[in-house]
Amino acid sequence: MITITFASYIIGHRHSVFFYHLCSRRFLTRDTNALFGISIQFDIMSVILIGGSPGTGKTKVASILGAKLNVEVISLTTLADKAGCVSMKDMVRDTGIINEDCLVDAIIKEVEEKRRRVVLEGHYIDLVPSGSVEIIFILRAHPAVLRERLTKRGYTESKVNENVEAEVIGVCQLDALDSFGEEKVIEIDTSHKHPSDSVDTILELMKNPTRGNRIDWMQQLEQEGRLDDFLRD
Repeated sequence: MITITFASYIIGHRHSVFFYHLCSRRFLTRDTNALFGISIQFDIMSVILIGGSPGTGKTKVASILGAKLNVEVISLTTLADKAGCVSMKDMVRDTGIINEDCLVDAIIKEVEEKRRRVVLEGHYIDLVPSGSVEIIFILRAHPAVLRERLTKRGYTESKVNENVEAEVIGVCQLDALDSFGEEKVIEIDTSHKHPSDSVDTILELMKNPTRGNRIDWMQQLEQEGRLDDFLRD
């Protein structure tokens, strides 16, 4: 049984960052199928994944999308709690520590029981076996917008900074690309969009899939001379 926190270490820029973040286990188990040495296929139509940093709008977007598609929406955070997969509390980061084996088992059981298209949303989408996944939408938000949203949620300064750094670096984007490949992963900038507008964009992209450009906040902020405002030394 594996009990771990989530970490990412990014090198190749003048800032080297090592931090814990809910989206990432990039130096631990990136590929669930590889982890178990099997290829898991579900007898359902497909799974639509909605991921992204906290504050990018995953829950609202998934809820509206599920209603428009008339499909069930499953929160992976709620599923982890319900299945008893939160093994302990990280008091410093005010977040649960997930037992990945437990959550993978819970995801497989939940999805197998549905046997139809579902929307899964949350921080742990890269634990979903890739054979069941139709398409992945990673929601993004400009770091300045994200900082404001998370501050309004009452996050501590350290928790705000940690999640903003993750968004600057693109941790959720990188995890999704690692787990599911370039073709299935589409990014949506929610910085100045109402959740219903983001859903309209998603529905259009589901009809006419196009990957579009990758969002690179780090490059944009560096060009603007603002990168140091969002990354700690």
